[in-house]
This record gives sequence, structure tokens and C-alpha cells, in this order.
Amino acid sequence: MSPSPVLGTRWGGRLCALLLAAAVLAGAAPAAAAAAAAGPTPRAPEGREAPVVLVGIPGLLWEDVTPEHTPTLWEMAGDGAIGNVSIRTATSRTCPTDGWLSVSAGQRALSERERFTVCEPAPAPVSDGSGASVPGYDSYIEQNLASPFSAPVGMLGQTVRDEGGLTLAAGPGAALGAADTSGRVDHYLPSARELTRERLEGVSLAVVELPELTRLYPDPATTTDGEGDPDPEDVPEWVREEALETLDSRMSSLIGALPTGSSLMVVGVSMDTGPSRLTVAMNGEMTAQGLVGPHSYLASESTRRPGLVVLTDTTTTVLDALGMRAPAPTGGRVWQLDERPATTEAAIGRLVDFNTAAVVVGASIPGFFSGLVALQLLIYAAAAYALHRYSDGERSKRALVLSITRVVALAGAAFPVASYLANLIPWWAATTPPLALLTSVLAVDALVVALAMAGPWRRTILGPMTVVAGATTLVLFLDLCFGANLQMNSPTGYSPIVAGRFYGIGNIAFATFATGMLMAVAGIAHMLIGRGRRRTAVVTTLIIGVSSVLIVGWPGLGTDFGGVIALIPGLAVTTMMIAGIRITLPRLVVIGVTSLTVIALLSWMDYLRPIEERSHFGAFAAQVVNGEAGTVLARKLGAMLGTLGNWQLTLLSAGALLFLFAALNRPTNWRIGALQRAYEYAPTLRAGLTGSLVTALVGFAANDSGVAIPALALTVAVPLTLSACVWALQQQERSPEPDTDIDGTECLRKA
Repeated sequence: MSPSPVLGTRWGGRLCALLLAAAVLAGAAPAAAAAAAAGPTPRAPEGREAPVVLVGIPGLLWEDVTPEHTPTLWEMAGDGAIGNVSIRTATSRTCPTDGWLSVSAGQRALSERERFTVCEPAPAPVSDGSGASVPGYDSYIEQNLASPFSAPVGMLGQTVRDEGGLTLAAGPGAALGAADTSGRVDHYLPSARELTRERLEGVSLAVVELPELTRLYPDPATTTDGEGDPDPEDVPEWVREEALETLDSRMSSLIGALPTGSSLMVVGVSMDTGPSRLTVAMNGEMTAQGLVGPHSYLASESTRRPGLVVLTDTTTTVLDALGMRAPAPTGGRVWQLDERPATTEAAIGRLVDFNTAAVVVGASIPGFFSGLVALQLLIYAAAAYALHRYSDGERSKRALVLSITRVVALAGAAFPVASYLANLIPWWAATTPPLALLTSVLAVDALVVALAMAGPWRRTILGPMTVVAGATTLVLFLDLCFGANLQMNSPTGYSPIVAGRFYGIGNIAFATFATGMLMAVAGIAHMLIGRGRRRTAVVTTLIIGVSSVLIVGWPGLGTDFGGVIALIPGLAVTTMMIAGIRITLPRLVVIGVTSLTVIALLSWMDYLRPIEERSHFGAFAAQVVNGEAGTVLARKLGAMLGTLGNWQLTLLSAGALLFLFAALNRPTNWRIGALQRAYEYAPTLRAGLTGSLVTALVGFAANDSGVAIPALALTVAVPLTLSACVWALQQQERSPEPDTDIDGTECLRKA
């Protein structure tokens, strides 16, 4: 393990700067961005005499580590490398058995249990001389090989044995983590209290379980009602503090037993009870002066974020410390080091804040999306009523209603980008973080709408729409250049607890970004065509669009496999419509082939990189080469179809399409539908909207997020279209018969 920044690559940073410069020259907002530079890849160490000791502590959080109750852990954190651990396994609820099996396999694993809400204890190993065997171990192997991740349970212990090493486990859970494929460990101790320096002699890998926190809760086998799960709130604070003091005492004794040269890793392998959170990771080396460390944050290529690693990184790091390699690709990467604050309090404080944000966002997501769906449907219903009810009547009242409708529509479209910009405000440090998060989102949303309606562009049909869409595009573009920090722990981004993605652009963010970009180029093209510069409009669209495709797909930046497939067709359709080129089947086939070619090229380039540096692209290319791609595609197809069961997002998509093609196209006393009238004033609006719908449809088919892609795309596109339609109706108030050519030139000049 060696110091190595993991926030990006040199070439990724240069690409970001070049793409942004191209966008500026094309008429985009003037900004510059660069990603952090990558350092050297860690090299495996030489063979070692002293053991690597892995200590698993289920349920240990950074908020538990204090100088008062855990002085040993606090001192270790002050000197060593520390970080949060995302403990997501093959199931959303990580019990100790799930965590230990994932460490054993180097892939997300699971342990089947009778009740999903109850964590069942690991089986007690059966002694066999100085060693022991885990009963029923074959069942763990079989059920995980059949799981979506095909986790090879026993890989860690078997690799150590195949390389001539010896394993030791202290505790039933530790035996699950250290056992070979036959379920056996070479040396076994019932608990960490029996571990001595003599016991560690000749051992290559020692895995130790400290279950003091799990013992705070009743054994589910002894409960009589069989209902629910023990609640952490049911345990008095002083009881947990006593358990932490006992745990810290055990840790102190264990450190005292370590021979010089030992490598110590402490990992919170699971939760003790309750929903998942981010747990503790730290490491150090035993020297003649005691336990020392590199005073850094832990990071890895799995997350590319300082202070955050994943549970399966543990397996790869243990083997690397032993000078060994896994026989097959694992889900984890070797721990690396990154800078951290100078003081222990500040370093741990950041880790606690990050966990707080993750927990709050995770708990807020159901309510957030319920509110988003309700808000969008309310906007559509109110707009449909207003457009019909006030199409005839008092002129002043009609003007007021239309003005309010336009502002509300822009606010609805700005809501997703506001959810990202809200992370510039430290809402997680507030007394009530959930309320602070909501307030921050609403405040930023109001600022974006104010910007859209503040300048002279508010008097044009696509001006405010272009500002909101452009802000959405620029914010996410810059976010990707600087490490995607705004997406992390955002309700419309990704969560380290859910652990679907840790870097790049998430599927929901992609839908927002792609739609914003296509609607923004439609607005820019309208302005340029209005000045008689159609060719410049086409070139501008291509520059901005190609820059967007590259940043979405480039490994280490967007790293979105399905996003490239979805964005190229939408961009091509928008560009052809702006250029006045007829869309035909042969041309659509060429677009499809181009999309696949770009994907293949990016995947092959990433595949040529070292395995520990590959992103999702290179991993998929390796799966194609190994013949495993079919399983992955089948899993993603099942996940995509399964999203149709999300009735909220499905309802949002259906409601948006119904409003777009029924309510806005419905003739009123203005004689023709509002959408058609908007197309008369701004023909490029049709190009942006059509491209957005194409991208949303392809994105639905190409991503495992399924219906979430069109739902969020329509959340941006339809309110923006509504704002343009309202402007067209306002113009009808002033000029009953709009006089416009196909480019909308006269209309723009009159505005």
C-alpha cells in the first residue's frame, strides 16, 4: 500500500479542460476544470515473516471512537490510515455473516436467513486438532456461486494455503472469513481473549472477531415474539459506552500480542443491528516503537474518494500485504493513501459528517422522490387547468396566471440541479439535517429560477429555458471534472451506503445532464438561427454534444457505459433536426452502429489498463473476453424490467407524457395547442425535446435504472417545454396571428 491520489487521471484532467474549452468557444459558459492527477500503482511487497492481522468489529462507527471510551482506537486513528467502509454486500442488509463471507470471497456475498430483518449468528466451528471446520460451509459456497455476484466463498483462505501460508481465526465470524474452500482454518481460537504472541508464530493470516457490540442485542433465537429486529435506540447510551470500553480493552491486549513487523487492519465488517451505515477502517504496522501508521486517509480505485473504501477492498489489501494475488478478479482494490487533516479530531469529524450525510440522504430518498412525483404531477394538473380555464376570460387575470405558470414550470425543471448544488451548503452539520437539506434545495432552486427570469433573455421564448438547462448541464459537467462530489450523498445522485456507484455520473444524474444539454443546445441554436447562422448552430451543437458524450463515457470521469449508448442517438436526432436533415431508417442505423463502436473503443482502451485501474468499461470488456457478459447483461435486464414495479416513477413518466402530448396539444380558445404554437415560434424546441425523448427511451433500455431514466429526463424536459409554451401563449395575447418563418427569425426579432 503506497500513497496514490485516486480522484482521477492526468489524461482525464486534460480531457476535461479541453472539452470545457471547446464548450466555451462554442458559446457555453466560461469556466475551466481539471481532475486530480493519479500517482503510481502500489507494488506488492516482498514475502514477510510477521502475520497480517485482520480485526473485524461489527457495528463500529467513527462516532463511537472517542478518547474517553476508546483511547486505544483513538490513538491508532491518530497515527494510522483511516477511512469509512461501505459495507454493502449482495443484500441491502449487511449482517456479520454477510460481511465475513464477503471478506472471504472478495466479492459481495450473502448468507440466507429465515427473517431478513434479523441477523443470525455464525455457526460455531467444530474443532479439528489445533484447527477447526465451519459446519455447513458447502451451503455458503453453493448459494453464493448462484447469487448475482457469483462470490467465490473461501477464496481468501484457499489462496493463503495454496501459497504455503497458515491461517488462524479467533471467533466464529472470523472462521467464516479465513476458512478455505473446504471450510477449514489451520488454527482456531473461540475468542480474541485467547490470542497470544505464541499463537501467532508461523501464522501468515490471522483473522480476529471482536463481537462486543453485537452482544448488546438479544439472540434472535431466544426471542419469543419473533417480530422485528432489535432497535439500537433500545440500548441505553451508557450500556453501549461500557461495551465500547470493553472492546477497546480487547484491542489493546491484541496490539500487545502482535510481533514486530505485523500489519494490523481494523474493519467494521457489518452492522451490529439496524440499517446499514458506513463503518470504521484503519491500519498500521507494528514496530519496535509500537503501532505506527502513515497518518493518511484510506482510499481505493473502487471509490476514488479519500476516506472511503468498500468492504471487498479488504480481501485484496490483505492478499497484497501478504505478497499474494487473488486467483481471479475480485470486486475490491488495494487500499491506497491520501491526504487528511492534521488533527485526529478534524480527520474523524469529516468521516462522521460524511456518514451523517449518507444516512440522512438514504432516509430522505423515499420521501424526496414521493414529493418530487407529487410536485411534478401537481404542476401538470395545475398547468392543464390554467391553460384551459383561462384561455378565455379577463385579460389581466389570464396574464397573471400565465406568468405564474411559467415561473412554477422553471422551478420544477430546476429542482434536480438544485439537489446537487445544495451539497455546496454543509446542511449535514445542522441540528436537523433533513430539514436543512430540504431548505437548501428549495433555496438553490429559487436562485436558479431568479437567474433564469432576471436578464433580458426572459423576454424570449427559449431564454429562461436555456438558462435553467444550461445551468443543469454546466453544474454536472464541472462536477464530473472535479470528482463528482455534488452527486455523492445527493437525493438524485448516489449513496455510499447503497453502493451502486462511487464515482462518475449516476444514471439519474445522466438523465438530468443529457436532457439539460439537449434542451440547452436547442435554445442556443434558436438564437443563432434567428441571426441567420444555421451552420454555426449545427457546429455549436456538435461541439457541445460531443464534449458531453466524451465526459459521460470517459473512464475516470463519467464512466457511464449505458449513458454513451443513450446519448449518441439523442444527440444525432437533435443535430439533424437543427440542421434540417431528414431522419431516415438508414441514418438511424448508422447512429446505432456509431454508438456501439464508441462503446467498444472506450471499453477496449480501459481493458488495456492494469486490472486494478480499470473502470466499469474495462470490467465489462473483461467479462466479454471471459464469456461472463451474458450473465451480467441478464442481471441488468432483470433489474431494468424490475424498475417498472416502481409505481411512483412509472406514474411520473406516464403523467409527463400525457401532459406533453395531450394537454399541451389540446386546442383551446387560442385555436391550436400550446405546444404547436411554441414550435411555430421556436422550431428548434422540437429538436431538443425529440432528442431528449430518444435519449430517455434508449436510456430506459440500456440501464439497470430503467424507468428512472425517462422519469428524471421528463422531469427536466416537460417543465422547460411548458415554460416555452406559456411564452407562446403570452405572445398570442399581444399578436393574435404570429408571423414567423421556418427559423422563427421574425418572431425572435419581435420579441
